[in-house]
Amino acid sequence: MKKRAIILGAIISGVVMLMAAGLYAGTEGCPDTVEMKNENAFEQHKMPVVNFDHAKHSEEYGITCGECHHDENHEPLADLTCQGKVQPCFECHSGTGAGTPKDFMGPKPDVEALKSYYTAVHVNCVGCHKKQDGPKSCTECHAK
Repeated sequence: MKKRAIILGAIISGVVMLMAAGLYAGTEGCPDTVEMKNENAFEQHKMPVVNFDHAKHSEEYGITCGECHHDENHEPLADLTCQGKVQPCFECHSGTGAGTPKDFMGPKPDVEALKSYYTAVHVNCVGCHKKQDGPKSCTECHAK
């Protein structure tokens, strides 16, 4: 009986280690934090820049790359890895229609506003935070 418990414990430990290795392999080479700095000269930061904890979101919360990174049709980039080139958000979201918080807090964001980095990032982050019970107030992410 004791031998059986030891074997079962070893098997469970091995499975857990393999799962952890698989999760880590998908995020190997990714930055631990990403400064969510807007490079668009038309939009000025009114709040402190968010230092996005990439490691925590991907490893601890289990969020896959495609839940944030998407193509021009808003389809998840399923085969994305940290070893590949990831375009910064502002390369596509470089429009001047920054919008206001109501543009991303409502049920459907304004299409023109989504062309701006400000609105696109907030739609993505706030939408996920609402679904996953993440931080809701501005200052929880925009810490001084």
